[in-house]
Amino acid sequence: MQSRAAIRYAKAVYEIAHDENSVNEVFNDMSLVKKLNGSSTDFKTLLSNSQINSRDKKNAILSLIDNHNLLTIKLLDLLIFNKRVSIVGDIATSFIQLYNKHNNIKEALVITASPINKELESEILSKINIPDAKAINLNNIVDPSIIGGFIIRYDGKEYNSSVKQNLNNLKKELTN
Repeated sequence: MQSRAAIRYAKAVYEIAHDENSVNEVFNDMSLVKKLNGSSTDFKTLLSNSQINSRDKKNAILSLIDNHNLLTIKLLDLLIFNKRVSIVGDIATSFIQLYNKHNNIKEALVITASPINKELESEILSKINIPDAKAINLNNIVDPSIIGGFIIRYDGKEYNSSVKQNLNNLKKELTN
């Protein structure tokens, strides 16, 4: 869960980006920051390490972002000044949520025992129906504990067709 500070920074950046017609460019920067924050332990260590000065953190982040937007640079400068560089990942997440809300892009989560391929992802997207959604972002979480099958969560709904759930249902029926 993002902190209130991260949400406030994200709202401010979104409003400025909207005024400057650079929302898509900043969205691209924030998407990369979120991806790095979610997948790279080195990136998380960089942000949380107090031994690394804030300027070096900023330069490291910018070196990872191709064609970064001026607003992204200003955000990082402000975070350095306020000693808040460590929340840049949360700010990116909040910014993306705002972007999706303003562009009517919905999120769907698919939990599987192994990663899904593009073909299966397309098939799942074709089956999901969210009224008024311009687009649907599908996120895949790999959880081997479900054994097989899948769990889909979207628009406040859940469809659980995992082997684990089926085994639990069978166990309930047999014990009753």
